[in-house]
Amino acid sequence: MSLAQLVRKKFQRLPEGGVIASRELHRLSTQSQSVDKAASRLYKTEGLRKLRNGLYYKPYNSKYFGELPPGEREVLRAVQKQYNARISPSGALAAYEMGLVQSLPDVIAYETDKRIGPIQLGNHKILFNKVLDTRLRTVEASLLSLLKAIEFIHAQDDELTPLQHKRIGRLLGGYPTKQVLEAISLWPRRFQEEVKLLLQALAKPYISGLSALNIPHLGKQADWHQMGMLHSGKFQVVGRNYDGAPGLAEDELFECGEFLRKFDLDVGTTLCATPARAIKDILYTSIIRNNRYPSFFMLDQYMLDIPKPAIISVVEDLKMIANQEQKKILKEWAHDNELD
Repeated sequence: MSLAQLVRKKFQRLPEGGVIASRELHRLSTQSQSVDKAASRLYKTEGLRKLRNGLYYKPYNSKYFGELPPGEREVLRAVQKQYNARISPSGALAAYEMGLVQSLPDVIAYETDKRIGPIQLGNHKILFNKVLDTRLRTVEASLLSLLKAIEFIHAQDDELTPLQHKRIGRLLGGYPTKQVLEAISLWPRRFQEEVKLLLQALAKPYISGLSALNIPHLGKQADWHQMGMLHSGKFQVVGRNYDGAPGLAEDELFECGEFLRKFDLDVGTTLCATPARAIKDILYTSIIRNNRYPSFFMLDQYMLDIPKPAIISVVEDLKMIANQEQKKILKEWAHDNELD
C-alpha cells in the first residue's frame, strides 16, 4: 500500500468532529516530510478542513446548525500531539471548567511549554501562552489545573462561598495528601498555607481498617475479632495512625458513638468507615502505600455482609491510582478472593 493510500485511510477513519495532527501520521513512514506533503495534498479530497498547518479535522454536520467545528478537547489533544507540548488551562479557565466560578473568562487561554500560535475555533479564539514553569512537567495535569483554579479564586481576595468550599474539598479529596503537599511546594508560601488549611478541613479522623470491620454497620453483625479490639482499646484511625484512600465521600462514614459509649471507649472520633470503605482503606494502605500483598486480609476469614460487586468496585477504583506493579497485586488479591 502506498504512502498516499495509508494517509487517505487514516483520514477516512477519522470520526466527525475528530482532529488529527500530521505528527500522528509520521508513524506511517520514516520520511516525515513526505507524510506531511501527502496529508496537505489529500485532506480536502477526504472532506477534512485545516485548522492550521499540520492540524486537520472532519466537520460535524448538525441537522439544525449545519457544519460545526471540532470540540475544544479534541483540538487540545491534537495540539499536544503536533507540538509534543504540555498544556494546562489558565487559572480562570480551570476554575470555570471545575464549576468553581460561573463566568467563562473573556479570553480562553492555556499555558504551554512550547510556542504555539492562536487557533480560531468557531466564534472564539484559543490562545496559548508559553511559560517557563516547572509545574507544567512536574505536577500531574488534573491536580495542576485544580491548584491553579484555587490560586485564581484566592487572587480575587473574596471569601470562599460554602459551595466553593465543598466543591474544592471534594476535588482535593481525590488526591493523596502527600501528592498535594509535594505539588504546592512549587507555589509561594502564602498559597501553600491556604491549601494546607483546606486540607486540614478535609481531615476528618475516622475509624477504619480492621477496626471498622469490628463495629456493627446498619445493625448488622460485626466481625468475630471484635472482643480483642475492645479489650485492647487500640483502633486504626485515619488521620492519626492509619492511611486512608483518596476520594472520601460523606456516605462512606457513619456515626458509631453509641457503640463506643457502650464499652466506655474514647478514640477521639465517633465516625467510622462503612465496611466497603474500610476494605478500600485496607487495600490502599497495604498495596498502594506499601506495595505489599495483604495476606492478612482474606475475605473468607471475616464475617462481612458486603455484596461482591461493591468489593469489585473498590478494587477498580484503586486501580485508577495504582502503578503497574500495584495493579498486579490488586488483580492477584481479587483472584485469590474469587472476585474475578
